[in-house]
Amino acid sequence: MKKMTAFAALILAVSAQAAISNVAFKPSGVPAFVGEGEFSIGALTLKSDKTASIDKVQISIKGTHAKDLTTLRLGKTKGTITGDTVTFDVPVNEGDCYYTVFAEVPKTADLTRKLMIEGVPVRLGSIVTRPNQKIVDANRTSKNFRIPGIVETNTGALVAVFDNRFNHAGDLPADITVGVSISKDKGVTWSPIRTAMDYKNLPGGHGIGDPTILFDPVTKRLWIAALRAPKSGHPIWTSVKGSISPDDCGQFILSYSDDDGATWSAPINITKDVKRLGDPDTAEWGLLFQGPGAGIAMKDGTLVFPAQIWGNRGGAPHHGVLVYSKNHGKTWTSSKAMPWGGSESTVAQLPDGSLLLNTREGGGPATRITARTTDLGQTWEKVETEALRQPGNLCQAAYLMLNNKLYFSNPNSGGRNTMTLRVSEDGGKTWPRSLVYDPRNCAGYSSTCPVDGNSIGIIYEGTSDYHYFVRIPESDLN
Repeated sequence: MKKMTAFAALILAVSAQAAISNVAFKPSGVPAFVGEGEFSIGALTLKSDKTASIDKVQISIKGTHAKDLTTLRLGKTKGTITGDTVTFDVPVNEGDCYYTVFAEVPKTADLTRKLMIEGVPVRLGSIVTRPNQKIVDANRTSKNFRIPGIVETNTGALVAVFDNRFNHAGDLPADITVGVSISKDKGVTWSPIRTAMDYKNLPGGHGIGDPTILFDPVTKRLWIAALRAPKSGHPIWTSVKGSISPDDCGQFILSYSDDDGATWSAPINITKDVKRLGDPDTAEWGLLFQGPGAGIAMKDGTLVFPAQIWGNRGGAPHHGVLVYSKNHGKTWTSSKAMPWGGSESTVAQLPDGSLLLNTREGGGPATRITARTTDLGQTWEKVETEALRQPGNLCQAAYLMLNNKLYFSNPNSGGRNTMTLRVSEDGGKTWPRSLVYDPRNCAGYSSTCPVDGNSIGIIYEGTSDYHYFVRIPESDLN
């Protein structure tokens, strides 16, 4: 048996017919999802000097022990797990032989670990939503899912929200409700999807969605903000200034949960409070709505939803804005508009107590706008930062402040692909380190939360049907 000197030195038990050399495993960058074996995690190349009907190939999995792996496959060939190796009986032709590698890990896997194939790390993840999944309390099946948000509660539960898009993947107005799924094992498994917010029995048009979720650590209460479509049609293009009527203006709706997302309150309409009719600041506002994604609780207890303003019937410039409560949700109001434009927004509190708001658009076709406020958006200061790229067709993104470091998740490319987590240690001015957690084409929206104080949990749109979850230890970006 030849000694391997290629990218990964695989342990081979070779039959007499052929000698195999130049063996390499190349990861695809796609996580191995717990309980799933249909996503390609990489490719294996074997080079043989002869044709062999069958050869035995043994692959080392020492990094993640055999008990943490259910199945490894080369194409359709399933391996046999013994100790820390997986053995395959595969046909080998003369020259290069190529095999796609699939992995399935058990539903109890630790998402902070990695599947190590001959020393090459493959990240683990889980699936939160999938195509045509049943909404259990509605006794309906949703064809599509989009627009994720996620938080960690004081009990360690992860609560994810998203659009249940029943008939198609398109935006409001449509048959859309806000779904919720809960993980009590750090994101490894997820509960059946239930309805957190429904548009039925609410005045207005068709659908409620684009959720943003936040957790209040003082009251232990979860809040969701969602957009209710107006009766007149599309919330952005038909909402008018000087009105809070659900007939011609999108509605800012809240709901809360005091049991880690198991049940939710009746809808609370705060459109009047946040649109502030009669105030000169809001004279040109047609529509105000949340994030989407996740809000924050500030150090002083103030609850903050990142939000966005669109002008009269969508015809005026749009801007980032804050929606906040200083009394744990008893009353809500809005800030002044961030003056440099932008739409979908994400917010973080810096160690000095100021808020950093980052918005889609506003900075030209390739970059985003960042602004800082020390007074809840009464005044804004534009922040010059290293460019945070966005796709040419634009996309939502997500901030997270954890252990005095600022993290940023988005598709860091010219298209909706290459889902990337970046880190800044100077308040978002520079972003020296990053990792790609999924390189595939996707719908691109994501939301982040802390997990156990030392990991970043990310829920993201793989496609308009799937939501995936990965848990990335902070040390992975050092």
